Amino acid sequence: MLKFERNDLKSPWIFYIFYIFVFCGAAIQGSFMSLYLTEMGVPVRTLGIINGVTQIVSLATLPILGRIADRAPSKNLVMDIGYIIVIGIFTAFMFIKNVTAIVLLRFVFSIISTPLNGVYDTIAMEQARLRSWDYQPMRWMGTLGFSVMSYVSGFILNGNIKTIFPIMIVCYIATFLVGVMLPVSPNTMRIIASPNEPRSKENVYSILKDRQVRNVLIMFFIYSLAGTTNNTYFGNYTQSLGGTLTMIGIAHAILGFSEFPFHLGPGKRWLEKIGVEKSMVMVLLVGTVRWTICAMTNNATVLMWTMALNGAMLVPIIIGMSRFLFEHAPEGLKVTAQTSLRYTVSVIAMLLSDFGGSLIFHLFEKLSLNPYKGMYAIMIPLSFVGAMIGFISAKRRESET
Repeated sequence: MLKFERNDLKSPWIFYIFYIFVFCGAAIQGSFMSLYLTEMGVPVRTLGIINGVTQIVSLATLPILGRIADRAPSKNLVMDIGYIIVIGIFTAFMFIKNVTAIVLLRFVFSIISTPLNGVYDTIAMEQARLRSWDYQPMRWMGTLGFSVMSYVSGFILNGNIKTIFPIMIVCYIATFLVGVMLPVSPNTMRIIASPNEPRSKENVYSILKDRQVRNVLIMFFIYSLAGTTNNTYFGNYTQSLGGTLTMIGIAHAILGFSEFPFHLGPGKRWLEKIGVEKSMVMVLLVGTVRWTICAMTNNATVLMWTMALNGAMLVPIIIGMSRFLFEHAPEGLKVTAQTSLRYTVSVIAMLLSDFGGSLIFHLFEKLSLNPYKGMYAIMIPLSFVGAMIGFISAKRRESET
């Protein structure tokens, strides 16, 4: 009789399956949650405020949860408990109709789910390093799951958006069941090696002394400002131009499939050759073009196809940034590096984008201007200036070495 041994794997197949399922759930949540909130009575202009309040609390909880994951007997235990809570939250969504309660559930979900991304990515990268596997194909399978689910769900949900919750429950139950089969990633933080040794003084923030790390994080911050705005308003903007839920689903499928050339073959080798710093400059330059098209178009189909530019932007963010911080972080602080640096920088950007975006959206409405076009127009110079700052800083650093 065959017996499955979670710590005796010869290939990363279980991680491939895990990433497919976790990103199937992310596809539904990321594509349609904002639309569900507005259908339940939440005004579009207050979506940013709701997200902003969530980010404020996340600033405190992200480092704490990252530290818990690094100190726990295993990171897997933290992840498994987290997904049990997430499944419970989505089950509650199916029965609660009160708008205030729905917003609170959305709030709790974000607080729990955001750190989980850093936990499972760290588990995958640790196991890949330990077993001489390549992490990127694992994440590529996540992109595949995201793309297929985005496409399919757009057709399924076009009649009833509330169907998102049964689908997400199934996705996250599958994620949990596969997650418990992942190899165990134990506690690697050395708190006290022996009674006579002092407490370790390793600090994840010490890597900020490296100018390259600071430059990459600054560009990531600017990308996150624009990316958050797009994530918050894309679905509603599409509908305002006459688009349907099916088109929104197809748009997110295009988003996912656009990553493939940069996960595989020449695109992957090119990103590895130029490095994460120059990749981030490229991300912001592509964003400048993308947001210009979004600001100028009056056609939902054109807006849908701007998602094709996302691959060149997102792969350096999800692969390059994760690996970059994983490699620079002290041993035993790998999850903390993701939560305290990557996700905290992202949360601060989201906070500014959500609160500032909500105010700007309301201002454009009062001026009888198209608020969606105005939001994207602001993102154009922001991305271009960010790219120039990153480029000049990288050149200056290279000239000094």
